[in-house]
Amino acid sequence: MIKQCWSAARLFLHIMAGIVLLVLTGSLWNNKTKLVKRTKQWWLHRTTQLLGIDVEVKGQVPLANQEKGILYVSNHVSWIDIPLIGGLSQLNFLSKAEVRRWPLIGKLAEGTGTLFIQRGAGDAERVSKSIADYLEEGRSVLFFPEGTTSDGSQVKRFFPKLFKAAQHTGINLCPLAIHYYVEAGKQNPVPFIGDDEFTPHLWNLLRHRKIRATVEFLPVRPVDTTELDSFVRELQQEVAAAVGNHHKRYQPSTSTQLPGASIPGDLKGEAASF
Repeated sequence: MIKQCWSAARLFLHIMAGIVLLVLTGSLWNNKTKLVKRTKQWWLHRTTQLLGIDVEVKGQVPLANQEKGILYVSNHVSWIDIPLIGGLSQLNFLSKAEVRRWPLIGKLAEGTGTLFIQRGAGDAERVSKSIADYLEEGRSVLFFPEGTTSDGSQVKRFFPKLFKAAQHTGINLCPLAIHYYVEAGKQNPVPFIGDDEFTPHLWNLLRHRKIRATVEFLPVRPVDTTELDSFVRELQQEVAAAVGNHHKRYQPSTSTQLPGASIPGDLKGEAASF
């Protein structure tokens, strides 16, 4: 309990520092500057450390073109995916609209250039155009094409709608495979699924002393917009294979579904993130 309280206090102070940095870096007025990008990456990396997560990086972290950003896609396990990936590369996120209303976190997300999507509202066309605009400005973007989270042991179907951002601009795509591991015999607190609520999920997470995350950067490739559905299916299979390899590597303990949580059915044609 003492450890949890101390960890929670440090994390709260870090979040408050992030609010201050929004002002000091001028992010509230212009979140495109190098200073804002570097500060955000540092802040997200530090968040991962404060959550007690050891990060292993596999593959090569790509360097964004000065003129165009990179489109990142990843399997989706938890809101923790955001600081995990954002601490490794300078990019912007696509988030579900509800996050904008989260206390403090919503303000940080909005102030640092996060894009928001209203899930199930036919918002994908507008958002794909916004993603394309960011990429044209040289700003990399990450979204989670499963449209929901999983327990981490599998990768759900990728929805192709947001990949249409590549039809607006010729860009490169980098797929990621994420896997979380805790010691054998312990329940993995990372998956955020079903009706899980943020505060109790975070409180439970802070109880664990050691969580290991593997982030694998798969090869960068151009998006094939002529056969987009086939391209997306093959991409999903590649990410699923990488996640499966990490799952086998750490058997018998891997991402385990939390008790009482249910995995929602696939969203109809939308993709989003936390």
